[in-house]
Amino acid sequence: MLTRNMLIQGLPALWTERLVLRSLRQSDYITLSDLLSDPQVIRYVNRGTQPAPIRARKLLHQIRSSSTKLDSLHYGICWKDREQVIGITSFQQWNDQKGTAQIGYILNKSCWGKGIATEAVHRLLTFGFDDLHLWRVEARCYEANGSSERVLLKMGMTYERILPSFGLNTGEDEAAGCSMDVKVYGMYREQFQHDIFRKSVYTQASNKPGISS
Repeated sequence: MLTRNMLIQGLPALWTERLVLRSLRQSDYITLSDLLSDPQVIRYVNRGTQPAPIRARKLLHQIRSSSTKLDSLHYGICWKDREQVIGITSFQQWNDQKGTAQIGYILNKSCWGKGIATEAVHRLLTFGFDDLHLWRVEARCYEANGSSERVLLKMGMTYERILPSFGLNTGEDEAAGCSMDVKVYGMYREQFQHDIFRKSVYTQASNKPGISS
């Protein structure tokens, strides 16, 4: 079991068939700033009425701060043969004493619809349950964010409850009739299936765009 004291030295790299998840570097923050400044990418992240660049700066500050304190474990998502970060997947609100965390993920628009989020999230869950000995993982997604919800369903997570009127609607969402209620999903260690990715990801991966935390 990996402890908080062990992780202070750095996060271990996590490999999948196509990806490597690695700890964030100082050189990644320019790329992340561009990623988080895309209104479509952060449409369902850190919602509010402020312009995307301001929200991006706040998100970067939160990522830096929580990484330093190990309140959250943030992994950069990269293609195996490339250094550039194409997204982030994280255990947020990590409580090593209780064995709980909330999983989140965000991905560059150019990588949507390729099963990358499913692959990265499954690997992080494997790390969480096997190496961190998490007891429970929770995930949240806006009701309108069907692409993100599909990732959670592919993982075998269970719908638990809804948080009404979470965050602020924008004019675009109101015009489209999109609900900004938040669905809460959960999974316990005994529910996690290590082979679910091999069984389903390539047959179930949707070509529909969009994924965020």
